[in-house]
Amino acid sequence: MDTKSLVEPNSHFVLHVPQEYDGSRIDTFITAQFPLYSRSFFTRLIDDGNVSLNDTPISKGGVRVAAGDSVSVQFPAQREIQVDALKEKPDVEVIYESPDFLIINKPAGLLVHPTSMKSTAATLVDWLLLNYSNIEDVGYVDRPGIVHRLDKDTSGLLIVPRTNHTHGIFSDLFRDRKMSKTYYAIVEGHPEREGTITAPIGRDPVSKTKMTTHERPGLKMRDATTHFKVLEYFENAALVEVKPVTGRTHQIRVHFVSIGHPLIGDVVYGKKSKLIKRHALHAHNLAFEFQGKKYAFEKTLPEDLQQLINKLRAQTPA
Repeated sequence: MDTKSLVEPNSHFVLHVPQEYDGSRIDTFITAQFPLYSRSFFTRLIDDGNVSLNDTPISKGGVRVAAGDSVSVQFPAQREIQVDALKEKPDVEVIYESPDFLIINKPAGLLVHPTSMKSTAATLVDWLLLNYSNIEDVGYVDRPGIVHRLDKDTSGLLIVPRTNHTHGIFSDLFRDRKMSKTYYAIVEGHPEREGTITAPIGRDPVSKTKMTTHERPGLKMRDATTHFKVLEYFENAALVEVKPVTGRTHQIRVHFVSIGHPLIGDVVYGKKSKLIKRHALHAHNLAFEFQGKKYAFEKTLPEDLQQLINKLRAQTPA
C-alpha cells in the first residue's frame, strides 16, 4: 500500500512498526509513513479518536510504539467548506504578488488552516485554493502554501510560497530565524519601556488549546524569546512593538501574560474587553532576503485596533 502519495478521503491503513521505529512517538512514526502530511494533521486525527495502537484508541501523540505493534489510522471524510463564505471574504488582501510568493494581509477572525477536518469554517487556505489553485500542490497536503501562521484573531502579514522550491526556502528562513517579524500589541498595564522575555513555552497539561510558561514535571518546554519596546503609554495600557525571535504557538500572548501584562481583549489568557472584540495583536512587518534581494513589507493597523488606541488616548489624562 503506497503511503507516499495523496490519500483518498475515508481511507483506512493498518501499519506495522518496524524495528527502526522501536520506542518512537506514535505521531512521529505515522508522519514518516505519510510525508505529504504534517505532524499537526495527525495530531488532529489522534485528538478526534482516529488512531489506534494494537486496537486501542489513543489520545496523545507522545505514546511510544514498539517493534511489531499495529497502528491503525483512519483518514477523515472529505471536508465540507462554506464556499459562499469564502466569496464574501473581501478583507483578505494581497499586498504583494510574484511568481514565487504572495504577501497576504489576513483579517482578524479568519483561521489560517482548519483546526479539525470536521470543521466547515472558511479558512485562509480555502481562500487561497479558490483564488490560486496551483498552490494546492505546494507544501503539505493538509495546509498547502503555509509556512507560518497567525492565530485566528490576529491580523496582519503572512507569506505564502507559490512553489515547492520557495516553500523549502521560506521554511528554512523561519527555522533558521532569518525571517524578521514585527507586531503591534496593546497590553494591559505599564510594562517596562523595553525588554526581552525568555520564558520557555509548553502545551498546557489541562487545556490542549492553551500554552503555558509554567514548567511542570514531564511537560515538554521549548525555548522562546520575545523582544519588546513600548511605543506609547495610556492610563492603564500600552502600545508595544514586539519582535519574537522564536515562533512558538501563542508566543506573544503567553509571554506578555507571564509578565503580568496580557493583551487587551484576550479572552484565553486575559479577559474580555468592552473596547475591542478580539485580542489586540497585529503582524505589522515582515522582512527577509530571497534570491539575493532584501524584501520588507508593512501593513498599518486595522480599523478596530486604531479605534482602540483612539479610545485609550481619550481616556488618558493629558
